[in-house]
Order: sequence, then structure tokens, then C-alpha cells
Amino acid sequence: MEPVKDYEDVLQNIETAVVGIWRQEPGMTNYAVMRAYDAAIAHYVAIARQQTPKPANLTGLDATLFEAVKDVCDWRLGLVNYADRPQPPPVPSEDMVACLRRLRKSVDLWTEQGGRKGYMEYIEKYLP
Repeated sequence: MEPVKDYEDVLQNIETAVVGIWRQEPGMTNYAVMRAYDAAIAHYVAIARQQTPKPANLTGLDATLFEAVKDVCDWRLGLVNYADRPQPPPVPSEDMVACLRRLRKSVDLWTEQGGRKGYMEYIEKYLP
């Protein structure tokens, strides 16, 4: 499974949520996104293992980002339905973890290449 090829739409959904928060909070840095992705990875690894996820120990903007990412992931996993959104086919939890890991790796790359806000500046160019 290659997240970029197989689940480009899932990656875009998650990044759209992140950019939406960044547009409201322009002082946000890549570090907040890293923390949110790390918490989401831990959350969905537990789900993939059929365990109860531990509560994310995040506050402030990190917690807001995590909740936004979790909202998108739960929707794409088929765990929640929204009246205003069509329900796509559910993504297996193992694949969701792979997608989140790919996004986390992208944060590292764009932090190295573009600095503290490099990830958001990069992905914003490709999102509505």
C-alpha cells in the first residue's frame, strides 16, 4: 500500500483540515502539526490492534489540530457519518495509520526544507 498513490484523497482531506486551522491561526508552526499527527498515529494504531486508544495528552492548538485530524479520519474510516458530506468507502485502519505516517514524514521533510512553517506553506498551495 502506497498512501500517496492509493489514498491521495484521504491525505488531501486531512491536510485540508490542517490548513483550515492554520488559516485561522497563522502563528501555528509545524511542531503543532507534528504533535497532532503523532497523537493520531498512536490513536489509530490502537484501533488497528483492536485496543482502546489512550486519551491524547494535548492542549491548546495541538488539541484543536488533533480533533480536526481525528474528525476527518473517523469519517474516512466510516466511524461517523455527516449529513452534509457524502460517505466515501471506508478505509481500513491499518491504511489510515500508513497515511498518517506519510503525512508525519512530510512534516519532517518540509520543516527541514522550509523552516518552522514550511509544511503548511507547501501544502496550502495545493488545497482550496
